[in-house]
Amino acid sequence: MEAEVSALKKLEIIAYSSATYDVKDEIGRMFVYMNPNSITNQLSISYNAEQPGDSEASEQRFENINSEKLQFEIWFDGTGANGEVIKVGDKIKELKKLLYDYIGEAHETPFVGLKWGQSLAFKGRMESMNITHTLFAPNGDSLRAKVNLGFVSARTLEEQAKRLNKNSPDLSHLVTVKIGDNLPQLCKKIYGDTKYYLQVAQINGLTSFRDLEPGMELSFPPLKK
Repeated sequence: MEAEVSALKKLEIIAYSSATYDVKDEIGRMFVYMNPNSITNQLSISYNAEQPGDSEASEQRFENINSEKLQFEIWFDGTGANGEVIKVGDKIKELKKLLYDYIGEAHETPFVGLKWGQSLAFKGRMESMNITHTLFAPNGDSLRAKVNLGFVSARTLEEQAKRLNKNSPDLSHLVTVKIGDNLPQLCKKIYGDTKYYLQVAQINGLTSFRDLEPGMELSFPPLKK
């Protein structure tokens, strides 16, 4: 689905260290010009195609609402034609740092909030970045570049549960530990706060909250807050 965009307005990009998109987790922001032609939103649903043995038809049973995807184009112009003189290379470095660079403390790539007038408000993570330089100075510096960006929506597990109407008092989460995971970080993702890590360690029979191994499965039950 494509939504036509009519006004040339700067896009606001805000990077965060967590999916709560809280101002205290903000790690940077920038404003960039956006191509006014179109914005593409992709919405999809997954089904489990179960086919009875005596039938050629399959029953499409709901499995999951997939994460929304977003794609659009921004551009950088260092010629001064738009009234601003910028260094295109520096702006692209700034954009990559905001959207692409790994955050060591969070063991994550950034979460991103996007806002552009009344046409766009999106929260997610960058999935792809394709940079095309279209004009160069005699010394080889880029004077103009367009950047095609792809994003996928990202929510906390609690928000996902609410979206699927599964946010009940009995809802528990089973998480498989990955390399770089730690218990406070996982508690932050699921409960929105790191303070529950000792309770979760006790529930899972851990003698130390540092005793996490990749592949280990941890239970995160509902806790009184």
